Amino acid sequence: MWSSAVVSLLLAFTSIVGAAPAPNVDSDYEYIIVGSGAGGGPLASRLARAGKKTLLIEAGDDQIGNDNTTVPAFQAIVTQDPKMRWDFFVNHYQDLERAKQDPKFAYDIGNGQQYVGLTPPPGAKPLGILYPRSQMLGGCVTHNALIWITAHDSDWNYISTITGDDTWAASNMGQYLDKVYEWQSISSTDPTILLRDFQLTQHLAAGAAVMGAGPKPLDGLVGVLGTLLTDPNGRVPGRDSKEGLFQIPLITSGGARKSVREHILETVDEGYPLTIRRNTFVTKVDFDSSSPPKATGVSYLQGANLYKASPLSGGQGTPGSVKASKEVILSGGSYNTVQLLKLSGVGPAAELQKFNIPVLSDLPGLGKNMQDRYEIPITAAHETDFPLLKGCTFDMKDHDECYKEWKNNPNILSARGAYATNGLAATMSVHSDFADTSDIDLYIFGSPTNFTGYFPGWGDDAVRTHNNFAWYALKAHTRNTAGTVELRSTNPLDTPIINFNYFDTGTTTDGADKKDLSTLVQALKMGRDAFDRYRNEYPFFGGSKFTEQYPGPEVQTDEQLETYVKNRAWGHHASCTAPIGADDDPNAVLDSKFKVRGVQGLRVVDASVFPKIPGVFIQSPIMVVSEKAADTILSGH
Repeated sequence: MWSSAVVSLLLAFTSIVGAAPAPNVDSDYEYIIVGSGAGGGPLASRLARAGKKTLLIEAGDDQIGNDNTTVPAFQAIVTQDPKMRWDFFVNHYQDLERAKQDPKFAYDIGNGQQYVGLTPPPGAKPLGILYPRSQMLGGCVTHNALIWITAHDSDWNYISTITGDDTWAASNMGQYLDKVYEWQSISSTDPTILLRDFQLTQHLAAGAAVMGAGPKPLDGLVGVLGTLLTDPNGRVPGRDSKEGLFQIPLITSGGARKSVREHILETVDEGYPLTIRRNTFVTKVDFDSSSPPKATGVSYLQGANLYKASPLSGGQGTPGSVKASKEVILSGGSYNTVQLLKLSGVGPAAELQKFNIPVLSDLPGLGKNMQDRYEIPITAAHETDFPLLKGCTFDMKDHDECYKEWKNNPNILSARGAYATNGLAATMSVHSDFADTSDIDLYIFGSPTNFTGYFPGWGDDAVRTHNNFAWYALKAHTRNTAGTVELRSTNPLDTPIINFNYFDTGTTTDGADKKDLSTLVQALKMGRDAFDRYRNEYPFFGGSKFTEQYPGPEVQTDEQLETYVKNRAWGHHASCTAPIGADDDPNAVLDSKFKVRGVQGLRVVDASVFPKIPGVFIQSPIMVVSEKAADTILSGH
């Protein structure tokens, strides 16, 4: 006879099991794509348009009708929207005391509150540096800064060289850029908007002078006008090494954001066999028991805001699964694709065994090789506000005159006003003194904002004042390959541990860290040169006086500037964590056809596939890769 205690325990267990929701099992699809961003969205649309029954799974929802996702100038505000955002906290340095030297470092102080700064209150729990990602249809393309800069030829030729696959050659990749242009519109801010703000024009004239259009005042003005008519993506000889001051192409149409999300919805509306499953968090890739194992589908949790990166997280979700008759394709990005693969038994054997995860394919390179840009500003505070920003409150309320202008006016010349732009007026395109190749390796953006990087509340802070101007340096073709993404636990709703290992704590071979650092110091000096020319060469524009705010006039020597960069730089193009590589490369996670090594029926198509971070901005290369992946799959490879 069982004891009464045992009987009670069995009854309790039966009650618990009976209360659990029964897993849902969906009907079969040919292809399942996890993630609807720059990699997954175009791929799903292309496969469906070819008649393939495709399921696109997105952890977030759509937010149709929310102008946060549509107004170009709201790219800072939409990133803060709790309904759409995922907040990752990452480590720039694993040495905690060194990491805390960044004023953007965030702490948990309890009761859902966070502190940002250098003097946290007693008992504050270190979180790290905010790295914004998204949960919404279209992925991060629906909240990014809209900048469209195409890859350099060397980015594609490098993949072709290391894999021996000539379909990756730059001469072949142009066709996939053309496919992107079939649905992705590109436009720039109408230059007539500068007629509203001669203080802003004065800064841009100074930037043009730095790039060789001065020092005569008329030459600077002509340089600005020439800039606004120059396409930095032009397919002309020498484009990849061309220096100058250029206007910034954006993923907009009619003064509004239009990109992956709209392409996905149009594909569905036009009747192609694409199914979208929203508010669905994939927890595992399912495999059969063949040798090698074959991906057969995915398991998931159905529910909103499940992932702990969401500020609204806390739900458990309803379990379910769905099968793919042909392939599963992961497009979750450089963090989540790595996490999902590892939880599914694919990745470094030692790490998986530590968590008692059965190893299906030992891929030691998964979650390593992570790369990013470095960014840093030089910022000024003017005596008067920029006229262009008058009436801009960035909140869509009744007093937001700029929102009314954007909402009510037609897209004629610059009638929709400041909100029809992303706030970045123009960029110096620079081949630095420390570049390894002839490619441009530095963009220095001019903007009337106070963006100092990512931290809780950064979007509000960036637009709170209207008297700031900054030159923002972005280091392209960075050399640091030492970033890592590792499991925190076997709970799929936990975020991974993310270490970027900046500068001297990362890749130092052949002085790699010093070259990147010196490039950014050069950029800061060029920004100061532009500030000097603003004061001394173009006063006839009538812009007000200003003082340097960051790094500040007391920061002058190269060593001081280097310290400023090391303590305050940031990035937002995490990539290369599941790289394509040669068959004899033990750290190559994918072959040149996007296939995950050691298993069948599984590919990766997102920012993680690059062996080296491409070009200057990453969304264009990812979309091109997505179109190439679609062609590869449809051609039977």
